[in-house]
Amino acid sequence: MDITIIGSGTCVPSQLRASPCVMVKTADSTILCDTGPGTLRQLLAADTLISDIDMIIYSHFHLDHTADFCPFLFASKYGPELLRSRDLTVMGPPGLLQWYENLKRVHGNWIEPELFTIHWIETAGEKHLFKGFSIQSATVKHSNACIAVRIEDDTNQALVYSGDTDYCEGIIDISKNAAKVLLECSCPEGCKVAGHLTPSLAGRIARESGCKSLVLTHLYPACDRHDLLAPLRQEFDGPCEIAYDLQTFSL
Repeated sequence: MDITIIGSGTCVPSQLRASPCVMVKTADSTILCDTGPGTLRQLLAADTLISDIDMIIYSHFHLDHTADFCPFLFASKYGPELLRSRDLTVMGPPGLLQWYENLKRVHGNWIEPELFTIHWIETAGEKHLFKGFSIQSATVKHSNACIAVRIEDDTNQALVYSGDTDYCEGIIDISKNAAKVLLECSCPEGCKVAGHLTPSLAGRIARESGCKSLVLTHLYPACDRHDLLAPLRQEFDGPCEIAYDLQTFSL
């Protein structure tokens, strides 16, 4: 399983970090976790076309995680070099289908596929099996409908993507013994905001879950002016690092 941090930032514009998106490649599929604004261009920097994408997983419906979905569908339908003919799977928390219906009320048939079908999966704690991998979801503490996901391949290597979350049992449970956990860390230590993590809370989740390694992402600009790893190390002594755009990992 290969992982690329497409965007490690938030809704706040940054010259260092694009908005949230993580790309996961298994033996047979290419998956995006969230598509914040600017994702389509960032994918090109990662040598990936939107026509290469098989699945999109949405952690929740906030704009900094979803804004490039309509451009994704629009370009897939009208871009001469990007015309999509194979189906797309879209997974997300309850309310996913209603969210899309609301988008169609604004954009109409410009975002309705003609040459391919979208397969919709609403999930809130279920496990879903696909060729060569599985996805387990868990409800986490952020917005009214927000999930984290655990992507596990046939070699039993597991990646967890938190989306946005506060400290909660859901993110701890889904991260149990995972090879790598990508945790949001929106705020520097001492600047806690409801619904988001600080470095020490991220470290606590890593320690209590027994995960093998930790990566901090979804970083507001203030995070780049603070030491995030020192407070994290008070809670977790395993491998950890701070994400940057277009960084890659392999499991």
